[in-house]
Amino acid sequence: MASSMTTEANGVRVVTHVIPLEEKMESPEASLVKQEKSNLPPKTRMFLKGKPLSLGLVQVFTGLVIMTLCTVSLLAGMLHADFVVFLGLPFVISGFVTIAAHKKSSLALIKATLAMNVICVLLAAAGTGYFSWELSIRPGEDPCNGGDYWSCSHMFRRFNELMDGVKGLLLVLSFLQLCMCISLSIFSGRAIVQDETDADPYGSNCSLLKVGLDCPSNP
Repeated sequence: MASSMTTEANGVRVVTHVIPLEEKMESPEASLVKQEKSNLPPKTRMFLKGKPLSLGLVQVFTGLVIMTLCTVSLLAGMLHADFVVFLGLPFVISGFVTIAAHKKSSLALIKATLAMNVICVLLAAAGTGYFSWELSIRPGEDPCNGGDYWSCSHMFRRFNELMDGVKGLLLVLSFLQLCMCISLSIFSGRAIVQDETDADPYGSNCSLLKVGLDCPSNP
């Protein structure tokens, strides 16, 4: 606890503040941010707990990367379905909707975020399964006939290894999208429920809106 000492000498009063090292001083900026967060509606605070801005930006970036890699793989003749080129488009749209919901957390935008992410969960799960199946397909017979056989076989093997790397990256990005969409869907759904009840939906004093409080286990 902070204390103060006052010393008077020669008509001058000196006030000395003693602050223990373990006691942290809160800056005015931090207190202002905390006050602004406390003034937000319950649904907005619940929605912002899911970090929609960060996840939305990652959704847009990974969606664009998925579309680019799918286009390259399709042009190289290494994918067996043309429609996967547009697999990343719903992720990009969902990312922009999520970013818009972060800037203006209206109920309509939060519901749109929930709807888009539920759709993207299904697409990401389908993409994860599809790219896993693509990785299981191994190249057929060596097409090198005649000519410099060693150079042709070497290039053919290196090309297949490169395409396997691209498919593996697409698999990882699809799984990443799956995790992000599930997270955003959960927090969007909780925000909608919070808006409808305008109170702790569990009727307890350990609401997720209260930072630092843990729910006691029920006997």
